[in-house]
Amino acid sequence: MKFKIKEDRDDVVQVSIEGCLNQQDVAPPIDPIRALLGPSAYQKTVLLDMRDSSYLDSLCIGWLLSCHKRFREQGGKLVIHSLPTVAANVISLLRLNTVFQMADDSEKALQLARGEVA
Repeated sequence: MKFKIKEDRDDVVQVSIEGCLNQQDVAPPIDPIRALLGPSAYQKTVLLDMRDSSYLDSLCIGWLLSCHKRFREQGGKLVIHSLPTVAANVISLLRLNTVFQMADDSEKALQLARGEVA
């Protein structure tokens, strides 16, 4: 699994996850967002493309919650998008869709990040 910057423009960074997200990729003290974007990572607006993450275990969900908290505390914003159906169902079952900002695709994620849609 690999995190990759797809685009960094106008204070919005689009990050994709290539390969399935698993415990080895996000187990503390690993911080793939900070490793990719630097010390000010959580002050940015990040659109996280999770189209290849069909499997999310409890550690990965905990990591997403931790990222969400760090973005809120440091003034940034995290929008998760393009989750496969199975992973989206897990997020919905846990009612985390009421916590995370989520979108169906990158275009809607960008609109959500800019406050153009609720």
